Amino acid sequence: MTEVVAPDEARAALERIVSGLVGERLVGIRYSDVYNFGPELRVWDHGDWHHAVMGVEFMLGTGPASIIWTSTFHPYGVEVFREPLSNHLVLGPEGPEMWEAGDHPHWRERMKSPISNALLFWDRIVVGPAYRADGGERLSEADSVEVPVALRLEFAAGPLPVWFVSAVPKLSEPDDAFVHGDEIMVVFAADKMRRLGFPDGQFIATDGQP
Repeated sequence: MTEVVAPDEARAALERIVSGLVGERLVGIRYSDVYNFGPELRVWDHGDWHHAVMGVEFMLGTGPASIIWTSTFHPYGVEVFREPLSNHLVLGPEGPEMWEAGDHPHWRERMKSPISNALLFWDRIVVGPAYRADGGERLSEADSVEVPVALRLEFAAGPLPVWFVSAVPKLSEPDDAFVHGDEIMVVFAADKMRRLGFPDGQFIATDGQP
């Protein structure tokens, strides 16, 4: 039988994992996506953001950590696990592919640098009310839930924070994305976060830099 964890307990457990990242040193990073069946080259570098569809794996000084989208709180949010990303993927000959990203300029300057701060953005959404399929009897009242839709990490060696967002980008419209999506966007610019709809404040603040 699967153990049912209360939302408050799940939130506290996630916050502990996130706060435990502070002080850890980044020594490697990998992205993951579904298997590329077509002849077209995979495009994941979009300038001020990267497309890590299935998730991100950090190699830290004390071991791996994974940043993925989950439905723990509500479909979909971002979650952190202190274990390899492969633990959350269905592997096989045509399973998800992973590639190294640590040599990219956005990451090269942060490599071997400790994480100096970590912060989650919790979005409150209203769910329901629910009705019968025929539109008749009301089955439940409206309720609200808080979902961790983005993670902000700061590095001692990086000029700006890095944000990880559970969102599906609209590649034809670069400044638009569906947040609460089942993909991961890795964002390197505060202005990009604003264009995705995140409000100014502690989660976006970058000491006056863009």
